[in-house]
Amino acid sequence: MSFNVIKNLFGSVAPTIGTALGGPVGGMAAQAIAKVLGCDPAPQSIERALGSATPEQMAEIKKAEIQFQTRMKELEVDVFKLETQDIQNARENFKNDWTPRVIAIMCITFFGLFIGVIIMDETPPDDGLVNLVLGYLGGVVTSIISFYFGASHKE
Repeated sequence: MSFNVIKNLFGSVAPTIGTALGGPVGGMAAQAIAKVLGCDPAPQSIERALGSATPEQMAEIKKAEIQFQTRMKELEVDVFKLETQDIQNARENFKNDWTPRVIAIMCITFFGLFIGVIIMDETPPDDGLVNLVLGYLGGVVTSIISFYFGASHKE
C-alpha cells in the first residue's frame, strides 16, 4: 500500500499534507501525521489510526497542517508545484506508447457507436441510462482530450 491510497482522506482536513503524501516530501508529511496519531509512519498504520481518530486528534492534524505549511515555506518547497511537476510530463512520457492511443480510439469509437444506436433505434431508449452513459463517456472523452492537448492551451 502506498500513501496515494490515504492522501485523499486528508483533502479537507489537511490538504497540503495530503498532497505531499504522494510526492517527494511524503516522508515528512507521514512523520507529521504519525506524530499526531501516535502510530508508525507507514501507510497501513496511518490508515488504521485514521479509522479510529478522535475529534481531538483531527484538530491536532489541522494544527500539524499549519506547522507543515510553515516548514515547507521555510524550506522554500511548494508542495502543489511538486505535484504538478510530477504529473505534467505525462504526454512526453507516453509519446511513443500506443496504450493511451488505443484506449482513446476505443473510447471514442464506443462513444460514436452509442450515439449511432440512439439515433437509429426505432424504440426510444431509457433516458436515465442514456444520460448516464453519455455523461460517463463525455467525461472520458474530456480526459482523453486533456491528456493529448492539455487542460489549457498556452502558446
